[in-house]
Amino acid sequence: MSSDTAPIAFTNEEKKEFAKAAIEALNNPENVLQFEKDIENIGTTAVQIDQAFDRVSRGFKAMVENHGKDFPEVAVFRNEWTSYKERWVKYLWNSRDVASEMSAVLRRYDEVFLAMIDDIQTESDLRDVIKEFAVFSKEEHATSKTMANNFRGLEADVRGFGDRFTTYLAAKKVELDQQAASLKVQIDEIQEAIMGWNAKIIGALLALGAGLAAGLWTLAITSLSLAYFIYERVKAEIELRDRKAELEEVNRKQRELAELKSRFDGLKPDISLIAEKLVVFGNIWDSVSTQIKEFGAILETGLDSLQNEEFRLQVTLARKTCIPLRSGLAKYAVNLENSPLPKA
Repeated sequence: MSSDTAPIAFTNEEKKEFAKAAIEALNNPENVLQFEKDIENIGTTAVQIDQAFDRVSRGFKAMVENHGKDFPEVAVFRNEWTSYKERWVKYLWNSRDVASEMSAVLRRYDEVFLAMIDDIQTESDLRDVIKEFAVFSKEEHATSKTMANNFRGLEADVRGFGDRFTTYLAAKKVELDQQAASLKVQIDEIQEAIMGWNAKIIGALLALGAGLAAGLWTLAITSLSLAYFIYERVKAEIELRDRKAELEEVNRKQRELAELKSRFDGLKPDISLIAEKLVVFGNIWDSVSTQIKEFGAILETGLDSLQNEEFRLQVTLARKTCIPLRSGLAKYAVNLENSPLPKA
């Protein structure tokens, strides 16, 4: 999407209808449970992505072991991928800490700060709540922002890695295609040369029979020519065998590169998916701090703000969202701790 695209503006009525629909959905215990489960299950997805990382790592390791002499650049890519794997593990475990922290923040936001709104009776109560909101919105939760930036950076690096590796494969394919085409031309030329030497050998054999009648000197010359023709044909046959072996090796390299590209292409959607989901954790505090500033600004307008239907709906929706979200985050952190994933 272009950065010049104007944000969609909703009317107050549209905002209220959205909030009502969301609240109605969250009044259904099954929807709340599913919402909570979706957050919790990111841990399961993380296990799957970690396995995918390992599959690619093993693929690169095998390529280096089996074809490192042919493709020395693959070792460089392998080392780069290893660094991404290490970052992935580190950031994943950071996400556990962020999830625990944000779960606690959401509990405070819901049970302390949003609950304050229901207790406002006087102008003095209102001013106290506004003051508390201002202090809360200025809290520093840098770990969530750092984690979000880390995953965005990793996703961008992996995407760039994929682009560069794809470019490498394409360039190598062109190189191998050119080698294959050149070898095919050489093979055709050698085969034609062998046919020529065969014809000369047959001619020499016929001449050898005639030389027996012509005398010893003619026989000697014909025998030398025959030996030379046979030598050149044998040499051409050896060269033909070598060129065919080289062509088979080139074809094998082409197949190996295609297999590696296919394996890596299959991984990229998984990486994007997990990075996208984990960035959600990093955005939670930004959303909470922005929302409480907005609520505080509305309260600044006075006690009448408490009668604002849109405001009351947004507060209700925020509270109903906090409960399954914080529960899902807490369970995610616990499940990750108990998972078979490697520790950072």
